[in-house]
Amino acid sequence: MKLALARQLITLIGFVLLILCILHFGILPYYDSKNNAVFVTEPYKVSKNTRILHETAFVADLHADPLLWKRNLLKRNSYGHIDLPRLKQGGIDLQVFSVVTKVPVSNNLQSNPDDSDVLPLLFLASWRSPATWFSPKERALTQARELVQLATDPSFSLVLKRQDLLAKGTRGLLSLEGMHALEGKEEALIELYSAGFRMMGLAHFFDNKVAGSAHGERKYGLTNLGRSLIPRMETLGITIDLAHASPTAFRETLALVTKPVVVSHGGVKGTCLGLRSLADSQIRSIADNGGVIGIGYWKSAVCNASVDGIVSAILYTIKIAGIDHVGLGSDFDGHVTTPFDASGLPLLSEALLQAGLTAEELFKVLGGNVLRVLTTNLPEK
Repeated sequence: MKLALARQLITLIGFVLLILCILHFGILPYYDSKNNAVFVTEPYKVSKNTRILHETAFVADLHADPLLWKRNLLKRNSYGHIDLPRLKQGGIDLQVFSVVTKVPVSNNLQSNPDDSDVLPLLFLASWRSPATWFSPKERALTQARELVQLATDPSFSLVLKRQDLLAKGTRGLLSLEGMHALEGKEEALIELYSAGFRMMGLAHFFDNKVAGSAHGERKYGLTNLGRSLIPRMETLGITIDLAHASPTAFRETLALVTKPVVVSHGGVKGTCLGLRSLADSQIRSIADNGGVIGIGYWKSAVCNASVDGIVSAILYTIKIAGIDHVGLGSDFDGHVTTPFDASGLPLLSEALLQAGLTAEELFKVLGGNVLRVLTTNLPEK
């Protein structure tokens, strides 16, 4: 009897391990490669002059989600958009690594409830701790630890304070995509700050206990908790990200802040009518705040998901906000298809130069504006 039970247990364990292996080595890479694709593959060729200018500039990308997929970012991958070799090849000096912690099962851009979550299966497939299967905060802390571990490589460093922006090599900055990861607890802000987060978005695809989302059911503004957290975030040196925020939360936040904010990734209604594309009035309000709008590279952000489409959105935003308030917000590895991966970013530089930007203007768009905002906001020590 005992021998039979032991055999059944061994069979069950073997079956579970088989399923985990199939998820990890088969389904997860397939899903990653299918949903983080490019329209044009390498090699990406640009002129020598463009390459020199691009490599001279400080280049910053305000939003990408590679940590979600738990790829080995130290090596060059054959799928997805980002890893350290491709960041280096693309001349990207600062990559903001966004941390996704909850996504509704039937995700859409119009109205999402907060009572479903597709990420437990992904975190199971990526062989992460069972604690991450049930807790958005644990998912945030786990991904933060993974980026900290990546920073043990000599070619990569983590930006925690102002001085870190001057480091050599590729730099990374941790961003939280939606403050539902605080799980309604104000004290969690310090825990996440201590883990390395220096940028935080108020909401993602659903309303939460801090702020309403542009994709939520109610789309309300800041809650009492949100209003109390804004000044604390500024004091700590956390840059506030208004991407995905409801129009009311967007407006109320700008009325409270004393430092520049970012809209890390998205589009503008002037070139692409979308639910969270910014209206001209919102673009001007970010300019008045001294902040930066990161233009995305995917279809629902720019409609024409090509280099030309990205350039059109950038030029329109410059026209409304001025050259000092526009940046890059790729959303690489964010379940989107883009015109190129991180190694192809010089293509955008070449197109912007051909569209009439001077070298000085190009440098601001590529990262100079982001550098100004982060230098203002990051803690000194």
